[in-house]
Amino acid sequence: MDPEQLLNALEESLRRIVSATENFITGGGELSPEEEKELADVLRLGGERILELRQAISEEERPIESPQAQIPQLPKAPHPSSNINSFKYDPDNEQLYVKFHGKDTADSGPTYSYQGVPEYIFDVFRRGAVGPRTSGENKYHRWYKGITPSLGASMYALIKEGPYPYTKIAA
Repeated sequence: MDPEQLLNALEESLRRIVSATENFITGGGELSPEEEKELADVLRLGGERILELRQAISEEERPIESPQAQIPQLPKAPHPSSNINSFKYDPDNEQLYVKFHGKDTADSGPTYSYQGVPEYIFDVFRRGAVGPRTSGENKYHRWYKGITPSLGASMYALIKEGPYPYTKIAA
């Protein structure tokens, strides 16, 4: 199987995993914290392999957008979050923009750009499908161990722990 066929097969497999998991949860099923971690690990490792394959297919390489590029308007996060203020995904460039809460106010935090984020990873992230490993609260939100939606836990497990290069694009 050539790298492009392998890439397509891997992407399709990961889409099926996400779809099956979503159907399970929508049907009332619950994942244990161990299962959530295992799922996040599978998606992260699959994402790493996809990036490796994309790099091997030179004609499909895409230039990484420069940090000087204009920052898009980021809509507020769809779920309350203790650390994520807003985000936006560009599926054409597989680029995720995330604005974090600031120290003083929710709108005063930094904005980062994450490159090469596959759409299926973004879909899991935007749903906040990975539960937190702890319970706690800050001035922005309260969270409970294993309870979703959790944008922060999903961000950490899927994006920050993943193979996605990032750039701080605004302080």
